[in-house]
This record gives sequence, structure tokens and C-alpha cells, in this order.
Amino acid sequence: MFLAFNSPVVQAQIRSFQFTADIIDTIGRRYKEIQIPIIKDKATSAQLAVEVRSALEKRVVGKAVIKQAPLLIEACLKLGTTAPFDEFLGLDETGLRAALVSDTVTLEFGGFEATFVRSSSIQSNIYLPKYYDPEISAELDELSGNCEIVSIADLVDRGLIEVQTGHEVGKLAYGTGEIPFLRTSDFANWEIKHDPKQLVGQEVFDQYSSKQDLSPYDILLVRDGTYLVGSSTIVQPTDVPALFCGGLYRIRSLDHDALDPYLLLGVLNSYIVKRQFRAKQFTRDVIDTLGKRLFEVHLPWPKDDRFRSQLADRIRTVVEERTLARDRLKLLSSQYAPLE
Repeated sequence: MFLAFNSPVVQAQIRSFQFTADIIDTIGRRYKEIQIPIIKDKATSAQLAVEVRSALEKRVVGKAVIKQAPLLIEACLKLGTTAPFDEFLGLDETGLRAALVSDTVTLEFGGFEATFVRSSSIQSNIYLPKYYDPEISAELDELSGNCEIVSIADLVDRGLIEVQTGHEVGKLAYGTGEIPFLRTSDFANWEIKHDPKQLVGQEVFDQYSSKQDLSPYDILLVRDGTYLVGSSTIVQPTDVPALFCGGLYRIRSLDHDALDPYLLLGVLNSYIVKRQFRAKQFTRDVIDTLGKRLFEVHLPWPKDDRFRSQLADRIRTVVEERTLARDRLKLLSSQYAPLE
């Protein structure tokens, strides 16, 4: 049934039954009119069911790991081993559900409420208490045993990463072609949605591609928003070509041997880094922004070569298995009942 509902012939019916009701679209009771193609051959049906179940299970397990990643990665960084990651992956479905943290976003803000700061310590005329959260410095000190504590600005200065913002192409460019224009809502769970909301044409792409470029294994990080600030994803080969909006930072590793992009993604999603994003997230007009304070964020980068490689491999496997499973489901759906 999953493949049937996602097949081209059923999706085309849904679009034809989709009417505008006030400010949103709906299919209403017209869902009863949808014709569902059911495969008659039981052996074929059973084989497809096995493939779909396997792909969905990989997607679910990967999503659970990503949801738990801030805790898992931080535990790994403190211990200097991938054991917390491996133990979580070894859990069955019941164990995964029991181990999952229910509200990771709330934990990103920490328990800090107030602190004393000398006037000489005030930076850039910033008088927001959260900016001086002492728990962040204490935790970075704790991580310094196994990790080099390095700021994003330092990584830029050392030529290890490049940071760039996107551009706004304007609403008139929307719907002019098939090239994705990625916005802050177009990725989740470390992956870019396979059906981004806005698409632009080749002419628009050519106009902006000289000002911004997106390559496989670049990291996109949300600069402007509210709860999405600090969220990130890693670009896969199938995600390009694309343009990205001004509310996103593109972070590119310029030396994959020294700074593995998958490990960089993992470190950017550790709790200590997420908490820094929240501490440096200020309200501008009606939305929040991280702004150039991104460069002040300190990353705990593992000192041990072997541990770095192992943790990067764990993160790479999670991302790639979810991507392969998604692509397999997409292929099976497209072949299930194609439009003539």
C-alpha cells in the first residue's frame, strides 16, 4: 500500500483532487474517489513488501540516531570512543524508543538563567545573559582533554573551511524550472528533501551560480529562523545542482583529510555546539538570527586520528544508509504504477 499511494498514478489523482479551501489546499472527501492499483501476483507483492519494510526500517533507525545525535556525539567526544554510538545502534526497536530523548530542542537551551559578569568582560555591547552562559565554558574545558577546542573563525583563518551565505532570488523566479532553490525548511534529519518546495530555471541558476556554489559534502546550516537556527545537513551528490537562500550558511571543508565533512556535521550537532548556537541566537525584527556570531562558536575537534576516523565513519554510514533507502523507495514507487 505504501508504494501504491506513492506511485505516479495515485499521486497524479491526488493532485487533480486537490482544491483550494481558504488559504490551504485539501482533497476533502474526494480521497474516496482515488483508484488504487494493487499488484495481482502474490510473489511480486511479497518481494516488494520485504524491500519496502527493509528500507523503511533503515530510515527509522537512522532518524532515531540523528534525533539522539547531540547526546551520542557529545558522549563520544568526552570519552574519546565511539562506544556510546555503537551501543545505541545495537539496541532493538523497543530499546531505541526507550533510549530516545523526548525534547532535544529544549535541552539545547540548557538550564542557565543568570550570571555575574564584570563590565570589562562585556563584548560588543551585548547585554544578553545567555551570551555569557558559564556552563558552556565549563563544558568546553571538560572536553579539552580529548579534543582541540577551535573556533570556526580559526578554521577559516587556517584555510580549513570556507563559509558563505546564500542569496534571495525573488518570488518571481519560483516555478520557472526544475533546479531546487533550498530554503531553511527544505531539510531535516541531516538530509535535503527530495521534493523542495521552490524550483527555479536554468537562467536564474546561471545568474546566481557565479555568486554561490554548492558541491557534494558541503554543509548547510540555518542562520535565520527560530527553532531551526543551527540545524544543519550535508549535501549529497544527488542534491546538486541547487541554489540556497540567504538564511543559510554554506560551510565547506577545504581539506577532507584534516577536516572530514561528516565528522564536521557530527560536531556541529553535538550539544555543546548547539548550546552555543542558542546562546548566540538574537532576535532581529520578527525572526532570530545567528548572524556573524557563527564565527565565535568553538568546536570540540577530536585529537586522536583513529577516533576521528571511526566517528566520521559512523556518521557517514547513518547518512548514506538513509539516503540509499530513500532513493530505493523513490525508485520502487516510480516503477510501481507509472503514468503512460
